Amino acid sequence: MRRSVYKKSEDSKLQVLDAAIATLAKRGIADTSVQDIANAAKLSKGSVHYHFASKDELYERVLERCCETIEKRVVEVFEQPGAPMERVRRAVLEMWSQRRDGLPELQVLQELFTLSRQNPAIRQALADALKRSRKQIVDIGFARLLELGLKPKVGVDVAARLLLAALDGLSLHHAVDPITTSEQTEMLRTLEAMMIAIFEL
Repeated sequence: MRRSVYKKSEDSKLQVLDAAIATLAKRGIADTSVQDIANAAKLSKGSVHYHFASKDELYERVLERCCETIEKRVVEVFEQPGAPMERVRRAVLEMWSQRRDGLPELQVLQELFTLSRQNPAIRQALADALKRSRKQIVDIGFARLLELGLKPKVGVDVAARLLLAALDGLSLHHAVDPITTSEQTEMLRTLEAMMIAIFEL
């Protein structure tokens, strides 16, 4: 019986998190209340507070769930069969596609970036999330380049930071000045060349 209650509790917690992501992506943090999230989850406001003691705690858990979803999609694409460079290329394309297509989880991360300017707890949670993202790039993508005998000219963490910064910066440009299909092809080719230039035989 206790296990069944725990399962229901975990299910409703995930229900709140998924509703929060969908609502925050659609309305933004400034226009979203706890009641809005409860309504989207089809639960009471008390149920939201049962799982999350404060809005900050809710946002931190939302951040974790967003990162898990984003990272899982990149890993799934990367783990498909292929030569190392092709797998790296697919992963970079997936990372860009998520930003280009406005994946809800990435929209929420952008909202949290704005909030982090005034909220130290969210800022630290975002910093930790970025470190995990860089570690994923190093442990998965760059590891394959090292297997090819390529050696980094700069620290691999710096290279990962450059890749994420380029993708995030391009997504901001795309939001106000859409990147065309031909520009996207050139852009991805340039990103690939940039990554290769960071490594040497």
